[in-house]
Amino acid sequence: MSIVAAPESIGYAEARERVLAAATPLASESVALSLARGRALRQEIRASHDVPPFRNSSMDGIAVRSADTERASAASPLTLRVIGEIAAGAAPARALSAGECMWIMTGAMLPDGADAVVPVEELKRAASESEVLLPVRATPGLNVRDAGADARTGDIVLSSGRELSAHDLAVLATFGISRPEVGRSPRVIALSTGDELLGLDEPMRPGAIRDSNLPMLAALLEEAGATVAGASRLPDDVDAVASAIAQGLQTADVVITLGGVSAGRHDPVKEALARFDGIARWRVAMKPGRPQAFGAVDRRLFFGLPGNPASVACVFEVLVRPALRQLQGFTTLDRPRLTVRAADRIESRSGRTDFVRVTLERRGEEWWAKEAGAQISGHVLPQSRAHALLVVPEASERIEAEEDAEAMLLRWPEAG
Repeated sequence: MSIVAAPESIGYAEARERVLAAATPLASESVALSLARGRALRQEIRASHDVPPFRNSSMDGIAVRSADTERASAASPLTLRVIGEIAAGAAPARALSAGECMWIMTGAMLPDGADAVVPVEELKRAASESEVLLPVRATPGLNVRDAGADARTGDIVLSSGRELSAHDLAVLATFGISRPEVGRSPRVIALSTGDELLGLDEPMRPGAIRDSNLPMLAALLEEAGATVAGASRLPDDVDAVASAIAQGLQTADVVITLGGVSAGRHDPVKEALARFDGIARWRVAMKPGRPQAFGAVDRRLFFGLPGNPASVACVFEVLVRPALRQLQGFTTLDRPRLTVRAADRIESRSGRTDFVRVTLERRGEEWWAKEAGAQISGHVLPQSRAHALLVVPEASERIEAEEDAEAMLLRWPEAG
């Protein structure tokens, strides 16, 4: 039997610092634009041309010289000579001269000499198709979009580390970037341990429970941008666990085990980990999720998470997810934070960081947080109800009722 060293006691802040220090960003890759949404942009994008690239009309109407329209009025409409039509995508045939106008479509290029567009709705018909009656004055720049109004050549339009949205894809398409450089998706192997765990379709038996952690973890990994390269359950067998971890560290970027890292007598993961250099067991001053393991083997990360569902979810959010996002090259590592007010007193303990599952309710201009249920690590329903994790700092013994606190947003409350 391997000698199992005692776990190291550290604070949450130090645990996070060590994890992120080991999470070196993976190499980038170029992907088709259609596959880039949600990925970490790994290049700075500068405008290769002005946007718009030319002066164009924001309305269907006529392109005019504003100086020609100064005497136009409803009582005495001005007659302008129509010399042509400009469709979107076409270039004007020639410049405008005094007393002339051109029909122009939305988005079409303005002819030289024109500095305003009068909408169709404001025009009146003339006796001849080659003329139009203008009953209003046009000011310079009316309904005209100047070249470079959106972006100038050389402007930084997207920064490296940004999470690409559907709208960002429009920016990339504007500049003809069909295969942007993005962070590679980390390959993760998830291993759930325990003889008591049943598959989803297995019948219940005395002393056993269904494995709720593995499907939750797989979904959280995919949501964080990782690729689940393997997800399996292992028996409480030290050799089987050690073999699976070793194989995972050879083929994946990250290996995560669930359960078996506490101080119990029958925790195979902690015994298996004693065979690996570079992996340490921790007692992190946080709740839930105190017993953990972490290490880096040849730049491949290992996370040993506790077996209780609330602990798995919490440790994933505050340690694993930030590391996965850093591996991909994201600038923003954490969920959004917001200030909330505690609906009731929330007890804690000085020297420990607590992450409390809470629901959120909007009252006027403020968000109020209420515990989503009993803060018991083995319960699954409070995590399902929770909108956020309220953070009780290490230096605090409690959050008083109506006191402000910080919360990590997991999802917005449903409307109504």
